[in-house]
Amino acid sequence: MQENEIVKKCQEGDVQAFRALFDRYAVPLLNTGVRMLHNKHDAEDAVQITFVKLYKNIKRFRYESKFSTYLFRIHIRVCLDMVKKNKRARMQILEENSIKTEPDYELKMQIDDAIEKLPPQQKACFILYAVEGFKQQEIAEVMNLSTGSVKSNIFHARVKLRKKILADDNGSVK
Repeated sequence: MQENEIVKKCQEGDVQAFRALFDRYAVPLLNTGVRMLHNKHDAEDAVQITFVKLYKNIKRFRYESKFSTYLFRIHIRVCLDMVKKNKRARMQILEENSIKTEPDYELKMQIDDAIEKLPPQQKACFILYAVEGFKQQEIAEVMNLSTGSVKSNIFHARVKLRKKILADDNGSVK
């Protein structure tokens, strides 16, 4: 069944269709939430809040954009609200044993730390673009920004990440 057909059934109150949307999008939303909030439990809460909001407002979806854009717009707003409410949200190591066995553990932690320190809007744009694979126009729709603002946010995020990752312990670039 096509996604628009599933959404239409959801708008008509079909719980199974809503379950199909949940099954399709829960993991990508969770991954985005973990990267935005740096905490699996908060990310799970954000996914739950996103789907509650979707359930209450699915009838407002007008098919003017892709459904995924609409859903990620809701999710990013939920995550940004959570970041604002909890400035102390810190990255949590999800599965300590599996992460420590990765050969690039230190680099991964350095990258994650650098992403964590980006301003919220840059972080959201960067994660949607570099991690989730959204196009810049889609990010503009999700974030309610111009495409130029999205490009600028991604550019500045990359510059900051490069500087942070390439800097040695003394702060000078390698």
